[in-house]
Amino acid sequence: MKTKEHEIIFNKEDVQQIVQLIGDRNPIYQSSERAKDYGFETIPLHPTMPMMAYKWLASPRELQHPIIHRKQKCIQHQRMYIDEVYRAIVEVKDQFQRQNLTFIKQTLYLYNRDGKLCFEGISDLILDSLS
Repeated sequence: MKTKEHEIIFNKEDVQQIVQLIGDRNPIYQSSERAKDYGFETIPLHPTMPMMAYKWLASPRELQHPIIHRKQKCIQHQRMYIDEVYRAIVEVKDQFQRQNLTFIKQTLYLYNRDGKLCFEGISDLILDSLS
C-alpha cells in the first residue's frame, strides 16, 4: 500500500533548524558560500533531514496511538540539497499480527526530479491495532 506522490522542497531554514536541534556545527549547513568552500553545489541536507518529509505526508494507513518506533534505517543513495524538488512516497510493505500487536514496516522513498532514488527511510513500527 502506497501514499500518493507528494512534492517536497527542503529550505535553508529547515536544515538550520535540524542542525541546531542536534547540535551539528558543520559550516556546510550555514550558508551556500560555506558549502561551496567544501565542494558542495549549495547547502546539502543533513543525512537525517529527509525523515522530516513525514510532516507533509499522510500515512497510507490510519495508525492508532500509541505507536512504538522499534527501529529505523536511513539510506542516502544520492546527495540531497536545499531548494530542490523531491517526490516523496510512503509504502507499507510487511504487516503482521502477533498476539494483540500489529507490526508494520513502513518505507519513505524520496526521488529527485530525474526519477533517481535519493533516500530510503525504513521504519519498523509496533502498535496495538489498526483502524
